Amino acid sequence: MSTLDPQIVVKPEMTFIGMQTAFIHALSPDANNTEMIGTLWCRFLPVADSVTNRMGNDMFGLIFQEPESSRSHKHELQYIAAVQADSQPTVPEGMVCRKIPSIRFAVFTHRGSMDAIGETVGKIYREWLPASGFQQADVDDIEHYDQRFCPESAESEMEYWIPLQESQSS
Repeated sequence: MSTLDPQIVVKPEMTFIGMQTAFIHALSPDANNTEMIGTLWCRFLPVADSVTNRMGNDMFGLIFQEPESSRSHKHELQYIAAVQADSQPTVPEGMVCRKIPSIRFAVFTHRGSMDAIGETVGKIYREWLPASGFQQADVDDIEHYDQRFCPESAESEMEYWIPLQESQSS
């Protein structure tokens, strides 16, 4: 169960290092998000500490879309399982670096099972965003996993950040 009462915050520029995979999003009839993202986390977690310029212990998931001409499926998105690093990171072999500019985010808290994250994200985009006076900016969505996250617990919490810009349809 999650609330659609986000905090609106401006985050500074951030640098992330991690492993990337393509996936088909949950609303597609061809969805493979659970399989692809779960497998990626299983590969990344054992080597996350090899990021030498890592900042803190939190984990992040970055979600973004490549241009249509470079996708293998119309519903394909990219996911990076990552840690935050300083602005001059050393990128280990097999990993990627992604910089996110300073931007305003709506920060939502998802509570409970990760099985319901698709429902939370769906409500954000179908209900909250259209009524918010904002539109999504062309920057990655970010999942933030800190000490509140415990996948085995119904009390688990994680944050889902969506980048915002002023709505152009005013």
